[in-house]
Amino acid sequence: MPETYSEAVEEICQIRCDTIKEDFAKIPGSELILANCGNLSEDNVDSILNFIEDKLEKDGERKGLIKKVFSIAVESLQNIRIHGTDDREGVRASFIVIGKEQDGYQIWVGNLTANKIVGEIKTNISKIKDLKPNAIRKIYLNSLSFGKLTERGGGGLGLITIALKSDNNMQFAFEKINENLTLFNMNVKVSAN
Repeated sequence: MPETYSEAVEEICQIRCDTIKEDFAKIPGSELILANCGNLSEDNVDSILNFIEDKLEKDGERKGLIKKVFSIAVESLQNIRIHGTDDREGVRASFIVIGKEQDGYQIWVGNLTANKIVGEIKTNISKIKDLKPNAIRKIYLNSLSFGKLTERGGGGLGLITIALKSDNNMQFAFEKINENLTLFNMNVKVSAN
């Protein structure tokens, strides 16, 4: 049994991360590339990104595919760092898991978010989720040209970039942890083609 509130929240993230790894290992021909669960520091983010890029280059992946996977990882980790929520003890529990399949890659990320903004996140996701690639590209370019910084410093490009790089092949889930926090889960698929 966890001794502190933070340990309980981190345990929930760890369980979710472990479940993803176990489920992914059952896929024939799959390879787990990376699994990191915990409170992400800036150093951890840099190490994760360097590892991803090096691993995909060593595996001989096409530059375009490396760029897509790397861009999605960057945006996902930035979203965690910028938009994630700390628990009441100051821990920002999160996870990232990357796996290779025969036809591409899957990237799972999860982080805590405040219950009071879950509705806003769902609204933003639903706006993006229903768009065709050309519409996403247009919104992306428009946001680059005319986007405004949000209160937390982002320009709203994170999910748009992820949608663009994955051909909008994203799934989302929200797991309410308690009266204040929800675990935001995202699964992104990147085709090797």
